Parts: sequence; C-alpha cells; structure tokens
Amino acid sequence: MPNLNFYADADDKASVLNVVFDLGLFRVFESYSEPDQGLREYRAADEVPQGRGGRMLELFVVGSGPAPIFTRIALNPGALGDATFRYHCQGWGLIQLYFGVTTDESLRWSHTNHNTEKRASVWADTLGELGDPAEWDWPAVTRASGRLNRAIRKLAVYRFGSRPVLPGVAQLIAARGLQYEYGDGIHSVPAFGSTPAERRGDRPWSRSEHLA
Repeated sequence: MPNLNFYADADDKASVLNVVFDLGLFRVFESYSEPDQGLREYRAADEVPQGRGGRMLELFVVGSGPAPIFTRIALNPGALGDATFRYHCQGWGLIQLYFGVTTDESLRWSHTNHNTEKRASVWADTLGELGDPAEWDWPAVTRASGRLNRAIRKLAVYRFGSRPVLPGVAQLIAARGLQYEYGDGIHSVPAFGSTPAERRGDRPWSRSEHLA
C-alpha cells in the first residue's frame, strides 16, 4: 500500500490542502460524517474544517473508478451522545489523507495511503459491497498518489528520520523538544532503549532530495 508519512501542524495542513486542490486531480470527501449528518464533499481548501471532520479525508481521483460509496453506520446508544448514525466514505481506489494530532509530549505523523490492485482483489470477496476492484484504473490512482506525495515532500524543510517535516511543525518540534521517534510519531520522552532520531538537514531540500 503506497504511502507517505510526514509531520505537519495546522498551518502546514492548509498548505497541503492547497496542493490537493491545486493539482486538480481529486474530489475530496470527509472520511466519516459528523454524527447524524450526511457525508460532506469539500470543493476548496478553505471549506475543510480544522476539527475532526477535516482531519481524515478521502481523495477520489477523478475518472479512476466508480463514485465513492457512503456507508451508513448505526451507532450504539450513547456512543456519540444522542446520535444514532454516521456515514463512512469508501471505495477501493480512494486515497486516504489523514492529519496527525499533537499533545504536549508527542506529535503523530500525518500520512497518505491507498490500496493496491492486488490487495483489493484479495479482500474483494470479504468486502463485496465495494464492488469489483477491476472497475478501477489503478495506474491512474498510483500516478495521482505519486504526484501528491512528491508535492508534499517539496513543502518540507528537513527530514526527521525518514519523514518529511513541514515548515510550521518544525518550530513546534524544536520548542517542545521532540526528538524520540517510535510508535506512530515523535515524542519528548524516550521509549525504553530508544535514542534520539536522526534529523536530516536544517535547510530546504535539494532538487535531488525532492525527487528521491
């Protein structure tokens, strides 16, 4: 499953979303709807909220396959207050764009990811409601994903370990003393036996680094 893990904060999120819409390749949906609400499609970067609804997105590559499926999920009583349902956006060839969250002592990475044709075919019988994976133009999904990932890398000012660090979050990393990378992010407190992660560069990457 091709993916890119990177570090970003709220200001960086706006830059990434501008890239998503400027590429002109995607329709953008929230991954899960708000409780008791329909699922939203965003048509511009400034429509995407900062809260939960804008943190997990599904990108549909225009012309790559069937329209996304909005699956209704029944909620257990009390799970989300008085709400009784929400919707989940699904489709074999959708690209996930998830933004990580921060606490005082840690920063979770953000990431992009999507299925491959091989993986979708393996799960096709189990998730029959998603239709036939063969209906998707998988090379188109892969090309669009690659263009998005390259554009995100170009926003970075350095790498923390192997992961691009975008400009806004670079200041947060320094201010909070985040230096230990384990689990799904970086932390100010080491895990048992861990050492500070390598920080690669303190400058914008060269062209060769962007294309790596």
